[in-house]
Amino acid sequence: MQIPNLHELEKLIRKPNIRPLLLADIGDFETLRSRMMKNRWRKTAEKLLKHVDKLLNDSIPQLPRSLYDDFFRTGRRHVFEEPYFLRRRAVEDLTLAYIFTGKDTYLDRCRDYIWAIMEEFTWVIPAHAKTPFQPGEECIVDLFSSGTAMLLADIWDLLYNDLDGETLEWIRYNILRRALIPLRDHYDEQWWSRSYESNWCGVCAGNSGCALILVALDESWSIDLLHKILKSIDGFLSTADPDGAWVEGVGYWFYGFSRVFYFSDLLAKVTDGRINLLEDPRIKASITFPVWMYLPPRSQVNFGDTGSTPSVYMDVLNLILKCYKEPSIAWYIQRLEEEGLLNGGSLRELIWEPAEVEPIPPKQTFKWYRRIGVIVTRSSWNDLDVPILAVKAGHNAEPHNHIDVGQFIYHCYGNSFICDLGVGIYDRDYFGFKRYENPICGADGHNLIFVDGRSQAVGRDYKGEIVEFKCEKDWELIKLDLTKTYSPDVLSKAIRTFVFLKHNGLILVDEVMCRENALVETRLHFKGDFQQTQHWVDMFTEKGRVRVQPKDPSTKVTIETHRGLKTRDTSLINAQYIRLIKWATGGYAKIQVYMIPYRTTVELNVRLIELEKKLSEIEV
Repeated sequence: MQIPNLHELEKLIRKPNIRPLLLADIGDFETLRSRMMKNRWRKTAEKLLKHVDKLLNDSIPQLPRSLYDDFFRTGRRHVFEEPYFLRRRAVEDLTLAYIFTGKDTYLDRCRDYIWAIMEEFTWVIPAHAKTPFQPGEECIVDLFSSGTAMLLADIWDLLYNDLDGETLEWIRYNILRRALIPLRDHYDEQWWSRSYESNWCGVCAGNSGCALILVALDESWSIDLLHKILKSIDGFLSTADPDGAWVEGVGYWFYGFSRVFYFSDLLAKVTDGRINLLEDPRIKASITFPVWMYLPPRSQVNFGDTGSTPSVYMDVLNLILKCYKEPSIAWYIQRLEEEGLLNGGSLRELIWEPAEVEPIPPKQTFKWYRRIGVIVTRSSWNDLDVPILAVKAGHNAEPHNHIDVGQFIYHCYGNSFICDLGVGIYDRDYFGFKRYENPICGADGHNLIFVDGRSQAVGRDYKGEIVEFKCEKDWELIKLDLTKTYSPDVLSKAIRTFVFLKHNGLILVDEVMCRENALVETRLHFKGDFQQTQHWVDMFTEKGRVRVQPKDPSTKVTIETHRGLKTRDTSLINAQYIRLIKWATGGYAKIQVYMIPYRTTVELNVRLIELEKKLSEIEV
């Protein structure tokens, strides 16, 4: 992205702007009302009205200082954050209800919530705050203070002709005082302004840029701040994988990039299209990332702090479809809708009506994101039950990282039989010194190699690499060198190889060089019920089974359990894992295991023969 200098930028910005700017190329509320009467929005609007009718009578959740301080006493986040976010969601929902019906009762209640938000002593949540607070010296802008500023700027713009002048004046004053003036005076002090690999950079810069364009372009310092925001966004985009991935996972891709999309839309409006960030090839390359991370019917690849349920930002998907006419996005939306995963509704989802595009999945069945070291490969896009393999390399200091270099997911029959435990409960310890003591984030909770109970180390220097990716018609080979993810006193060499035989199954080979007679273990976390014998484990759901069977009968097979995990996936509170154990002979151990998807015994036996045959044919 070529960023114009300050003088050029000032010449490109059109001032003053019409209100509402958000609807500049769309129409008016009547246009939005007609959209809310059609297709999926009709059901969304019906649910919305039932919800907001309750808001008319319920008390506004209170946020006393004691609730704010609960985090500092206990480390809990949800006690304060749940009512905090409920207030903000109520503002958006009441605005949508007012647009749909034109009823003043919704506008009046929306106004009450707006004033309640403006009465908060800070918009920065306690987990991000620096105490003690000094009156009149707000200088921190976090994810949610910038998000609040953008939300209220949206409402200020959309309801400019509907809200009373006093409320409009106070909204603008609060946006300036709590977000834009702190950025004007302390931009370079915001840690996120140059932390380009973090979603914070995209979110905070995008939120603040939207608020700036909507309410403060007439300020003498606005172009200077806008220029700084553009530089941060340029840096943010520069760290994305050139093939279109985001190191923090698809959940944080949506979060970080959504704000860049929001900002891009407004910036294009006030420059008459002369600055259009959506033409940037780095953004265009990333738009299919959620498609590739999709695990049908209702899951997604969830490395790091990404949840297992598909992240859905319908406003962003609508804009992508409108701008790029990408068929695989249309296919992805269709899949999400068929699975009932498109819930709720947002202002921008309503504003950005998608283009009509024929839904077609990608032509290729594999994707290698080289910079972040992730490969996702599948047997087919059309059969939703067939196997999918996702493999991760990378390093152990990525933002929102887990200690998980070499982690993989094996998904079929609608279930991640070999799974990632996903994201834990956000609290003080989760992002503190105890983070990696938690199996959700630490090596203990991942599908890794262990030697004498020890696994990978923490830090950027501990990294792995995909050293080979071979694609044949009926099989693929992925080889990772994991040696540098371990301290030298744990092992001297670790190679992990996957042979993916599509429908027939998966071969995993772990090779380790370490001290003589060390206990070498491959750990596999799983979802589903199971049956166990001395030589294999069968995992099963209603739709099918996967057998985990070591090639060498001398490999010991046991099952262990993590008890009482603090995880968002309640099915994994007592997560179970398979331990495949060997002792190093001559300082070397090799664990080879077959993973065979099947529905009948005949199918199992045929596929086992195919796996054994392939292993004998290729060098692993």
